Amino acid sequence: MNDHFDDAEARLRRAASAPLAPELDPALVTGAPDRRAPRLVRRGRAARAAGISLSAIAAVSVGALVVPGVLAPRAPLFTAAAGAGQEAAAFGDASRMMLWIDYRYVAGPGLSTDGGRGTVYQLARVGDPEGVLTHVAAALGVAGTPAESAYSSPEYPSYVVGPEDGSGPAITLGWSGTGSWWYNDPGAYPAAVCVDVPVAGGAEGETYQDCAQPEVPASESKAPSEAEARALAAEIFEASGLDVAPGDIRVTADSWQTLASASLVVDGTATALEYSVAWSPLGTISWATGHSIEVIERGDFDTVSPVAAVGRIAEGRWYGAAGPDYMGGMVAFAADGVARSAEDGGGEAGTEGSGVSGSEPGATEPADPGDPGVVLPEPGDPDAPATDEPIEELPIEEPVEEPTPEVVTVTLDRAEATLLMLWDVDGNAWLVPGYAFENPEGDFWTTIVSLVEGVIELPEPMQIEPYVDPAA
Repeated sequence: MNDHFDDAEARLRRAASAPLAPELDPALVTGAPDRRAPRLVRRGRAARAAGISLSAIAAVSVGALVVPGVLAPRAPLFTAAAGAGQEAAAFGDASRMMLWIDYRYVAGPGLSTDGGRGTVYQLARVGDPEGVLTHVAAALGVAGTPAESAYSSPEYPSYVVGPEDGSGPAITLGWSGTGSWWYNDPGAYPAAVCVDVPVAGGAEGETYQDCAQPEVPASESKAPSEAEARALAAEIFEASGLDVAPGDIRVTADSWQTLASASLVVDGTATALEYSVAWSPLGTISWATGHSIEVIERGDFDTVSPVAAVGRIAEGRWYGAAGPDYMGGMVAFAADGVARSAEDGGGEAGTEGSGVSGSEPGATEPADPGDPGVVLPEPGDPDAPATDEPIEELPIEEPVEEPTPEVVTVTLDRAEATLLMLWDVDGNAWLVPGYAFENPEGDFWTTIVSLVEGVIELPEPMQIEPYVDPAA
């Protein structure tokens, strides 16, 4: 046994001793300057895992090799602000939501269990506010010099060309977030026509003015045609940095306006960042909006599978804004984090107009002590005359049971990979990989971020307290 131990110890000593350097061929030495240095290539998680495994083996074998930071976690790219899902959770007045439908989302057999990779992009402001406003003002025909807005602040600086009192066309630029600008012309529509209307039940000659904007017949509209709107919009959007072909611009028209819109396209995906311009029936641009950004690629990251992403719906923190191809409905979230949708409704059934508040149906209210039909003695009055009239007892209120939500299971069977827009806590915009899940009814899409945990820091789940009837 001792001989084997001695042999093992000798082998370890020999392995730890410095080996003699081999004699090199002179041709290798003289030709070294002309050779390219080796290049380290990492190919996905497998290569990274292999590199960590080799380092671990070397550390165990030698015991003296220390590679600091090899396993150190990467800091999140950004901290997300309350996302679209959180805002959707608060849509309407959450305090009035008395009846819930408890939607339980499950993954169907049509969804994949494979994860993947996706690219994260930052939408950073580009240029300077005066330069951006100068180009946009020229494209929209607004005269004036860019100046700091009266509403500007150090946190949210803003600039304007034109009057800020609404007396004429003006462009306002907010130099935060995506550097968005907004144009408005208060005189783009026909002037309102007002008539004096007598006040019903009022004094003789008392009137009020009823004003309405006259509708321009379609035959008299001077708004641009669809083709003209596409071409004009492309020129306006280009002035603020969006290079878009007229054929990629969406146009809708009605009796009120002709609207042309285009989405920022990144890696072939139409995103939620939109540029728009609208014309009135008089042929004048009534409003327009756009941004001043550049797209910065921030790296490729691992993504979860569509099946795993379905489990994120109930959390309410993984929602992002999708592009025009995935416009959808809104989802609300209860205090327990389960996704829910609110139904229209007022008070609880059977109480409105019944004259009974907080009592069993059919119960009557106690008589008013001031009612001469019932004489009640003053409390503590020893000289009060006796009365044979019975004193009506107050009804005992039963505890109000909270309504049980209707549980609806929704099976999601179709998902498409896309880019979702998120805002960080500093007001900056990002595009991250995600999935758009189609509702079985086909009426809306649910859009969920697919990045693995840790790439971005998420906000805390939103809490919506159960409804409490103030009259109860």
